[in-house]
Parts: sequence; C-alpha cells; structure tokens
Amino acid sequence: MTVPQYALGSDDTEIGRLQTQAVMLAGPTELLLQRAGIRRGMRVLDLGAGPGDVTFQVAGMVGAEGYVVGLELDPAQLAVAERRRAAMGVANVEFRQGDACTFATVEPFDAVVCRLLLLHLPNAAEVIRHHRDNLRPGGLIVAIDYDTGSARTLPEVALFSQVLNWLNAAFRHAKADPFIGMRLPTYFEQAGYQKVDSLGLQMYLRPSDPLSAEYVTGVAKAMKPALLRSGVTTEDELGLDTLTQRLADALQSANAVFTMPTVVGVWGRRPG
Repeated sequence: MTVPQYALGSDDTEIGRLQTQAVMLAGPTELLLQRAGIRRGMRVLDLGAGPGDVTFQVAGMVGAEGYVVGLELDPAQLAVAERRRAAMGVANVEFRQGDACTFATVEPFDAVVCRLLLLHLPNAAEVIRHHRDNLRPGGLIVAIDYDTGSARTLPEVALFSQVLNWLNAAFRHAKADPFIGMRLPTYFEQAGYQKVDSLGLQMYLRPSDPLSAEYVTGVAKAMKPALLRSGVTTEDELGLDTLTQRLADALQSANAVFTMPTVVGVWGRRPG
C-alpha cells in the first residue's frame, strides 16, 4: 500500500485546528462510540491518532482496566500526543509511530477505532479490510467520518455554497473523499464484517454562532494549497484574510442556519 499525503498538513496551525475541531466533535464521538459498543476493559487501537484526542477519549471510556494504543505516522503530531499524555498523567495510553494502512499486531485488539482518517485514504476500503486481522474474533471496528454533502445553509447563502463547493473539489483533487461517510456501510460489508450498523449526527448552528464561519475558514486555510492547485479558485477570489467576516456577515444578513457536515459512525464485528 502506498502512504497517502494528508491534504491538510501538520504544522502547528493545523494541529491547533485539529484540537479545536476535536472539542466540537467530542460529544458526537462519545455517543457514536457508546452506541457502537466501546466498553470498559477493552484493549483498543486508535488509527491516525493525530494529537491524541480520540485516544484520550477512548481511554476514559475503557477505564483503568482497559488500554488504548494510538497509532500515528506523522512525527510532529506524535510528539504533541506524547507531551499531552505526559502532562495529563494518563496511564492506560501508549502512542506508537506507524502507518494505519499497513500496521499489524501479534496480539489482537478488542476494538479498532478511527475518526476523520478514512476520507484521506484513497484505499479506504482496503484499509478497513486489512484491520480485520488486528481484531480478535468477534472484535469491534468503528469508523467515524464526515459526509460533507449534508453541509448547507437555509436559506441558501451563496458565499457558503461557493466555498463548500471549492472545498469538496479540493478534497477530490487531493484524492480524498469528502462524502465517505455514505460509503462506509458498503465498505464494511464488502470487507466481511458482521452486524454492520451506522448512525449520523449533525450540528445546526444559529445565524449568530461564530463557529460556522470560523469552521469553514479554518478548513479553507488548511486546504489552501489544494484549493489553488485544483484550479477551482484563485488566492484573490478566496480572500482568506477577510473570509471569516464575509461568511459571518452573509449568514446574519440572510438569518441563515448552517448545518455542519454529518458526523457518521459505522461499526461492525469480525466474524467469530
């Protein structure tokens, strides 16, 4: 398997954006992991751990009698995760450097989880299949990812629609799949998992909520190289310096509600 290029980068700004995003997604993540079957005492592998937010969240769910291994390829994000682990004094977490596409273990896990990883992998279906071998018989796999096709405003705000279309085009240019949340149930069944189930959660933000404009601008800033390389927009047309304010003004002027991308959870079990 070839190692994919993470379209959003891994500098300090992007790591900060990931942690801000993690706060926003903590609630939906908890609900989806509970619904999927993450329980106390489990030994869990977290793929694409980044700065460790999901790893730490799962560690709290499995308790002191459980254990979580956070797997991350990028040394910069791994270093942040290690510093946070040390500062928090978390005893049931270990971080390892490794590729989520190829990692193999001798001792199978009770569960494998990942969040916002698979959309960046052009071989996502193959990766899902690969991790069957990292689960014990009857073990659980949970993927949480976006379906950006559901992000919209009501009434429609032209600037929001335009930027969202640019972002989707940039993700596709970077060989990422912004709609993967809708594909995951099929991928899980094709990979041979049983008891496949899914649930989507979505946030609705009022017109005055600054998170709407800040979220979209944050992704646009991280995606700037891909946006420009894709040719869907120019730097002047994108106008990142003023984009947050323009989006916020447009939302309030239209009194429009913004729906975030759907956070989709899909889970299944290795045949046992």
